[in-house]
Amino acid sequence: MINANHLMVFNSVANNLSFSRAAEELYTSQSSVSMQMKKLEEYLAVSLFEQLGKNIVLTEAGTTLFLYSQKIFSLIDEGVHAIEELKGCHKGRLLLGASTTPGVYLLPKILGKFKSVYPGILPKLEIANSQKIVEMVNTNRLDIGIVGEEIICPPELYVEPWLKDELFLVVSDKHPWVNRASVQVKDLENEQFIFRECGSSTRSIIENILANHGLKVSIVLELNNTEAVKQAVSANLGVSIVSGFSVISNSGIVCIPIEELGFYRMFNIIYHKNKIFSPATKSFVAFLKCEIGAENLIDTFFR
Repeated sequence: MINANHLMVFNSVANNLSFSRAAEELYTSQSSVSMQMKKLEEYLAVSLFEQLGKNIVLTEAGTTLFLYSQKIFSLIDEGVHAIEELKGCHKGRLLLGASTTPGVYLLPKILGKFKSVYPGILPKLEIANSQKIVEMVNTNRLDIGIVGEEIICPPELYVEPWLKDELFLVVSDKHPWVNRASVQVKDLENEQFIFRECGSSTRSIIENILANHGLKVSIVLELNNTEAVKQAVSANLGVSIVSGFSVISNSGIVCIPIEELGFYRMFNIIYHKNKIFSPATKSFVAFLKCEIGAENLIDTFFR
């Protein structure tokens, strides 16, 4: 019979595609991970990984085993959750993921309020761009995720609208537009833009709306988080379009409306269709949808 510990280690290595990161995740040594993978390969009489330069990738056999190992550990989690349901307790873990804007500017305050109601639940928040969060939810590494609507999710995921977000043009308080009440769409073509990286839902919605209006703007800088974008705008390196949630009480930058052009999107809650929620996850989703009141989110947390 296959060694369950070997399978757990394999699942971690396959998830991370790294022996060293798997060792960190499992609080063991890299040599121990390597040894256990060697034993598993000997037992199965196949190679599960192959080396490509400095990286490792799954072989065909490794990919097949990874699909089954994910199902096995998902079933184990569901069994634990079912027992928790029988006990009726509000304890346990919550594996939550979010794209940058909700992850940085909304969820920390929400989680603080949630913890005051459910002190026995331990949340872990993963913040990454939307594509990464979708991938992690789809591979059962997260219980739920919160991402922008413009990211396409695979059919295995359930997508539920949660909160409307408005994006704004932001410029430095040293920019020539700083005292203007608004700008026209055509004015944007002459500006240098600072954008988030590809895979960001903020960037996707901006590019789609600009393209729908026949606008092609010049990108002078790409950065992988919103705070860096705002700092670059504050330094007058260019202009950008960011979530309104990210510029509340922010100094050094100014929001300016664009005439006849609005940037709106929904933040969605996503989870796997086959996922059986633990009591902790059920409590948090209910908290997001009902107790907070999405329509009053800014008043509740930021004013």
